Amino acid sequence: MKYYHNPRCSKSRQGLTFLPSSVEIILYLKEEVSALVYRSLLQRYDGNLIDLLRIQESPAKGLDLNTYSIEDLAEFLTQNPIVLQRPILDAGESIIIGRPVENISNFLKP
Repeated sequence: MKYYHNPRCSKSRQGLTFLPSSVEIILYLKEEVSALVYRSLLQRYDGNLIDLLRIQESPAKGLDLNTYSIEDLAEFLTQNPIVLQRPILDAGESIIIGRPVENISNFLKP
C-alpha cells in the first residue's frame, strides 16, 4: 500500500495514525510522481474523478477539469501536484480518499 501524504495537511497527518508500518509514504509534493502513477490512480478510483482533485487550488481554479481525459489529468497532476486530494491511500485495487480520515480507518479494519 502507498499513502500520498502532505505533512502540512492536518487530515493527512491524522490519517497516518491508522496506517500499518508497512505502508509506503509518498511525499508527492517533494517527490516527483510520474504521469503513469497518476493515471493508474485515476483509472482505479471507483468514483467521480473530480473527487481526487482539489479544484479550489490556484492551478485548478477556473478550469473545467471534468472535460479533461484521464491522460490529460495525469499530466496536469505531474505539473501541479498540489491539486491532488489528500490524503490518498492506494491499496492496490482500491483508492481511498482520507476525507474524512475515518474512510481510511474503516477500510483498514479487519
